[in-house]
Amino acid sequence: MQIIGKAISYIVAASSTVAGILVIALVAHVSLDVLMRFVFETPLNATILYVSAFYMVAVAFLPLALVEEKDMNLSVELLTDLMPTKVQGFLAFIAALLTAIVTATVAVRTGQEALTKYATGAFSIEAGGRIITWPSYFFLPVGFGLMSLVAAWKTICMVLGKETGLIAPAFEDPYLSDDTPND
Repeated sequence: MQIIGKAISYIVAASSTVAGILVIALVAHVSLDVLMRFVFETPLNATILYVSAFYMVAVAFLPLALVEEKDMNLSVELLTDLMPTKVQGFLAFIAALLTAIVTATVAVRTGQEALTKYATGAFSIEAGGRIITWPSYFFLPVGFGLMSLVAAWKTICMVLGKETGLIAPAFEDPYLSDDTPND
């Protein structure tokens, strides 16, 4: 069980790393465009298209599985914290199961759309040039598919009563540290 969880974590980490690299590429691309625009008066063509159709889509959807892996999705615990531990565990199971089902459905549907865009050779015309956009459609099924995989694995481990083996990286929230003085 641990080996499968670690393998899933490595795949999730790779997907999130690609998103991180694309954030750096986005910053470099936009900075270069600003430099070219204001220093040399010749901006890069299609910067807005690349940012909106490629970088932002990848940055938004590729890390979805990492968010699920670390249990950092939005949740309201106002009532559930008052419930018995067994009820909380059951509700966590239902949430993981529903997450797996819904995200798998979204992954399949967005995958179908991505294949359609690939088959038609989807593109945009910007600054008189034809720029292919179909590759960006594949970020959605990858992100939702990995999120579904993580949620499904959690569900299976809950049913079997085993540890997931997921090795999500630890992040510290500087605003929640114990050293922060109360105002």
